[in-house]
Amino acid sequence: MKPFIGYHFFHGVGKIAPAKAYSRTQRAMNDFADQKAPSYRGFILDMRDDEGGAFQSAYEALCAEFGPVANTMKSLSAQGAPTYRAHYWTLALERFESSFMVLEKIRNDIPAVEDRVSVQASWSFKFVRPNTGITLPNQESMPEIDMRLGPGSSLTLTTGHKTSANAWFLFPFESISQDFDDYVQDFQKALIFKFSPSHWRLWKFHPTRGWSPKKIVPSWYQSGASLANWR
Repeated sequence: MKPFIGYHFFHGVGKIAPAKAYSRTQRAMNDFADQKAPSYRGFILDMRDDEGGAFQSAYEALCAEFGPVANTMKSLSAQGAPTYRAHYWTLALERFESSFMVLEKIRNDIPAVEDRVSVQASWSFKFVRPNTGITLPNQESMPEIDMRLGPGSSLTLTTGHKTSANAWFLFPFESISQDFDDYVQDFQKALIFKFSPSHWRLWKFHPTRGWSPKKIVPSWYQSGASLANWR
């Protein structure tokens, strides 16, 4: 089993127009991923422990727009205390494309939920060469390091009042090389967040303990160059 270079970090992107955050991320996936369309598209209303009033109005408006919720995440609560709730709607492509207008409208119409509604999209993918679309080799045997994320690379974008990106990238390079540097440099230019020097790992398989990570610092950080300059 060949080594590979992994990158995993939850990035807070800050304020960016939700539609712009998605369109830029979609373009990056079009160029660098074999899965062009998101595998999941959804809309989220984070009720927390609020009940009634504006939050109930928002819930009813979203049900009228998207239909019944697909899933409600709840937390355990003390006896008699309100239960934390977050409602999720799973959206088909045509509904997803209009969800950004719905997001803007409900934030304007019901200010109390302005920072509680968001649009989410997820991709599970293999890396490709952006100039040819050819899949990079040695990705068929990528391990499932995190059961929550599944095998291979993934990216989840959540955007609304703020934007975040949960990046779980498995680059099929056995070591830091010029080819790796060039590929990541091009990928960075397409992303809405900056790679961090602290979250790179070289993964190797050991017969006795399985896959094991070792922290690495790519050469552009060591040389004083910064991927921030490549954006």
